[in-house]
Amino acid sequence: MKSPVFIPLILATIVISGCSLFQAKINEDYKRDDLNPAVVDSLEQFTNDAYKMNPQYTNDLIVALIRQNTLNVATSKENIKILTNILSIKNKDYIDESWILNHLDSKQQKDFNREFPAGLPAKQSIDEIIQNHPLFQDSITCKAEEVDAHWAYFSATGDTKAIEKMKKSLYVSGIPCCFNCLEWSLPSRATQNKDVYDKLVEIRDRNCTTAKDPQNCVTFYNQRFIPPVSECNWRYSETFKF
Repeated sequence: MKSPVFIPLILATIVISGCSLFQAKINEDYKRDDLNPAVVDSLEQFTNDAYKMNPQYTNDLIVALIRQNTLNVATSKENIKILTNILSIKNKDYIDESWILNHLDSKQQKDFNREFPAGLPAKQSIDEIIQNHPLFQDSITCKAEEVDAHWAYFSATGDTKAIEKMKKSLYVSGIPCCFNCLEWSLPSRATQNKDVYDKLVEIRDRNCTTAKDPQNCVTFYNQRFIPPVSECNWRYSETFKF
């Protein structure tokens, strides 16, 4: 058994970027008037940073995501399942499976029952989900699906160990990692989420303190991983409350 690993629209669905960035792009053409407006009006933000939301919105978010047909598209299915299962455990006191099913049409109910045969909340612990999932190995091999799975985990938990793992995976010996892809994914998310930004700054400061040339080390990190604050969207949304 693998050791525990702690760790984020095509065809009218949410699609995870082909270069490994768990970034929801929302199709607006879906039934939404029976869901909480806070969720449907900011569905992209709720999906990418679900750990920040009020847990009372969990059922609405799950329904909204399933209505996007995510459970039938390869590029989104596993990530949405990871997000949904972990959220259902974290927010188990708020999960109402009957309410979820009653807000899905017959096709969507079949999708739900196929992908969540044991129902919600998930019966495993979060650690067990990660241990037993093929996309969570000891090191990321840089398949897009693996990077996206880690962003889905981060979105559900806010656990910045996922970011630490992605950064370390850039330099694992013997793994043909897609450096350009991760070097795009990490700073892109840092512009959207201050927790990601702060974690990358923490990694930079920790590593550069003991570097042979600290200033060159800082310059390298700033050029590759840490965007200027002036380019970060979170500057304008710090007061936004889910």
